[in-house]
Order: sequence, then structure tokens, then C-alpha cells
Amino acid sequence: MAQSQEAQANAANVGVQQDRRALQGLALVLFAVLTYSFLHVGFRLLASNVLGEDDVVDNILVQNLQAGYDAFPRQPPLYDWVLWGVQQVMGPHIESFLLIKYTALIATAGFLYLSALRVFKDRLFAILTVESLALIYQISWRFHEGFTHEVGAMVAVTATLWVFLRIAEDGGIGNFILLGVIAGLGFLTEPAYTVFLASLCLAASLQPGLRRRLFRAPLLLSLVIAVAIASPYLWWLLSDPRRLRWLTNADPYNWKYALDGFVDALRGPLAYLSPLIIILPLIFPRYLPTAWVDLGRAPTKSDPPDLEQWILHTALVAYALSIVGALAFAIHGLAVHVLMPLYITSTIWLFGVARRASGTPLHVKRFTRLAILIAVIAFVARMANMFILDPVCKTCRWGIPYSTLAQSMQDRGFDPKGTIISIDDELAGNLRSQFPEAMIVTRRYPTFTPEGADWSRGSRAYVWGANIPQKQAHTFMGRMLPEGRSVDEADTLTVPWHHLWREDGYRTTEWKLLIINDVP
Repeated sequence: MAQSQEAQANAANVGVQQDRRALQGLALVLFAVLTYSFLHVGFRLLASNVLGEDDVVDNILVQNLQAGYDAFPRQPPLYDWVLWGVQQVMGPHIESFLLIKYTALIATAGFLYLSALRVFKDRLFAILTVESLALIYQISWRFHEGFTHEVGAMVAVTATLWVFLRIAEDGGIGNFILLGVIAGLGFLTEPAYTVFLASLCLAASLQPGLRRRLFRAPLLLSLVIAVAIASPYLWWLLSDPRRLRWLTNADPYNWKYALDGFVDALRGPLAYLSPLIIILPLIFPRYLPTAWVDLGRAPTKSDPPDLEQWILHTALVAYALSIVGALAFAIHGLAVHVLMPLYITSTIWLFGVARRASGTPLHVKRFTRLAILIAVIAFVARMANMFILDPVCKTCRWGIPYSTLAQSMQDRGFDPKGTIISIDDELAGNLRSQFPEAMIVTRRYPTFTPEGADWSRGSRAYVWGANIPQKQAHTFMGRMLPEGRSVDEADTLTVPWHHLWREDGYRTTEWKLLIINDVP
């Protein structure tokens, strides 16, 4: 009896120590990603207040809080809702985008670590899984300027896997409720999230052990909660048949689009997971043979289930569904980072292979050093892009002098509370940051008119890039001008760029500007 009690006490102590080590690992991950985020945010704010590549469109749309946006009916609105809320406090400036983006990155790292820890029961390889994000180009480079809605999908995907792993281990009605909340929010991030969730469930159905644990009555409660959370967008989507047509791409089938989408889907995993997927076999011996065995192994029938295989099969099912979507619905033209929800969790399987193949301290040390080195190189390269500008970068959007243009507009009589009409999304989105109280009306891309906008009176500024053909300006803005006025009246403004050490005006940007003020 005494020995039994002693064994139980020892087991309890071991459990407490494991929990403490897990929390220490989580704290380390969060601290590392927080430090990484502070560095990138701090230098980004020092370099420029110009919005990121994908930020501009959302800065236009969130002038209003809507259940959905007709400019992009296929894009669920959660990111815009969150952005709208943040901007009520911070204004329509770059800081609001950075806060959302890097908070999402920190949360993603946390959920990825917790998921990997449940799979491996190995803190070191759970940390390495998070560190591997530095070796994915779309995250180590493109993330900093190019992601908007995808940042929410990153969190939703990793959180969904984490809560499914919790259910697989210990069930509990609370976990099913949490799953419903996460899935409901996930539906509102990116369409690819739904593909990931379907892939996760289909992959789970291949293992009897997972079927018994996951597909139980409480899962219906999860579904009800998820639908309830997503209902504002779903109701908006169903309220207009045109939106459903846009969502399903129900136009005449186009073989060329289908072929383009098929090629994109085929190269999706390699395109998204590079260069990580290439580096791992170079560092860990026997990596490829181990991975090949995994790919050819039938679904596990025994209990407990094989969690690494579940994650692998999720990625394979998602891969198959992306190919089917391309061929059946001619889905095409998707940017690589849009595929992120389908493959980001596969980093856990990738490191499971490394761990089983040759996870020795030597190889772990080599990988860690390489990941840190590449993260530092990427950081330095980004600093060069932002501070040196050309010839390091080409477009160099960080240096575009929107603030100087805004001052010129005011000097020419534009009221900061007036209406700005443009056919240039980057220009319009950045001018909203310069004129937070103005109404921004856009045509061409996107077509958006905020509630209460009136371009028939008051102070109006018609502004667009001088590189846009004058014919397009006539087509999209001509009918928005008062009778007798023409876009041909617009002045050409040549605005000089400013630089830390180069002479002002070493580079210039030209815009067309027509200001109309009603006489009291």
C-alpha cells in the first residue's frame, strides 16, 4: 500500500515537472517572438508611416463596419471587423495594422508550440517547430508587408489543431465549446480555413481511434456555436444571389483558368514551405527515407492514434482538395500565402520526421544556428529595403512621399474633413492615414463608397497616379465631377522623395490632382 502511494506521488511529481517545463518552453517561445516582433515593429515605425502592400484596401473598406463587403464578397470580414475596432482607438494609421499583425504572429507561435508539444511530448522539438517559421519565406519575409486577412487564419488554424488535440487526449465538453468558438471565428478569416478544417476532419476519419474520440455528440454543439458566430456574414452572403455567384465562381467554366489553378495547387506545398522543406533533408540524415515511409504507410488502426500521421494526412487531404478545387471550379490566381492555412501545421510533421530520422544534439544545433542566421539575414535585408531604399528595392513603397502630397493638397485649399475620390488603391489607403476625418471614395479597385459620402458638394479632391492612363480617369471619375468640369483640368504634382542622407528630390512621384471647393 505504501509503495503504491509512493509511486502515485512520484508520478504526480513527474507530471508537475513536465507541466512546469512545458510552461517554461511556452514562455521562451512567446518571449522570443515578442522580441522579434518589437524589433520589426520598432524599425518599421522609424523607417516609414506608409501602409503595407495589402493594408491599403482594408484601410479603405473599414471606414464602415459591415457584415460583408461587396468589393470582396469572397473575403470573410473578421480581419476588417478587428481592424475597425482597433482604429476606433488608434486611428487609420500603420500602428493599427502592426498591432494586429504581430499579435497574431505571437498567438500563432504559442498555439503551434502547444500543438507540437502535445504531439511530440518533447519540448525541444516543439520549440524547433516554432523556430522553423523563420525558414519559411512567406513568414520570414512576405509576412511583414503583405499579410492582412491571412494573419487571422494563421491563428485560427493553429488554434483549431490545438483544441482538436485536446479533445483527442481528454475530451471534455469545454473543449468542444472552445472548438465551436475557434471554428466560428476561423470561418470568418479566409475561405482556405474551411478547407483546412474539412481536411483535418477527413484525415481524422481515417483512424478509428480518432473517430471514437472526435466524432461524438458534442461535436454538433461545436457546429451550432460556429454557425452562430459566423451567421452575420453568412446571412449577408445569402441575402443577395450575386454574392453567392461571386463566392462560388459560377461563371462559365474556363479550361485555361483551371489549368493555371491546377499548376498553382501542384506546387503549393513546395512554394509555401520553402526553403524549410529543402533545408531539413540537408541537415538531418535519413530524413527523406523516413518521410517516404510515412507517406506510404496506411492509416493507423490501433489505439492510441498516431498524431503525426493525422497531421500529415491533413496536409495530403488539403493538397488533394486544392487540386480538385482548381479542376472542378477553375479556382486560380491565388497568391502563395493564401495557401498558408493548408500547410502551416504540417511543420509539426516535418519536425516529427527530423526527430525520428536523426534528432541528435549535433543536428539540432546546426538547424538552430541556421534558422537564427537566416532570421538575422532577413532582418538586415529588410532594414536595407526600408532605410537604403533603391537600389536595394525597386518600388520602395516605404519612401513614397504621401505626407508631402497631403500637405500640398491642404496648401491648395483641400479641407481635411472633405471627400477624396481616387482610382488608385495605394494612394487612397495612404491618404486616409493622412486625412483621418476625410471620406475616401474609390473606383476601379476597389469600388467603395463609405456611408454618408457626398461628392456633389463641399471640399473634394480628385487624385490619382500620373502613371494611370487619362482614359481610365475619364471612365471612372468623369461622371463624379460637377457638370462642366473635367479630369483634364487636373494639375500634375511632382513630389520629391526624402531620404536620411541623399539630397531631397533624388527621386520623385507624380500625381494628378483636381480640387473643387464650393463657394459659400
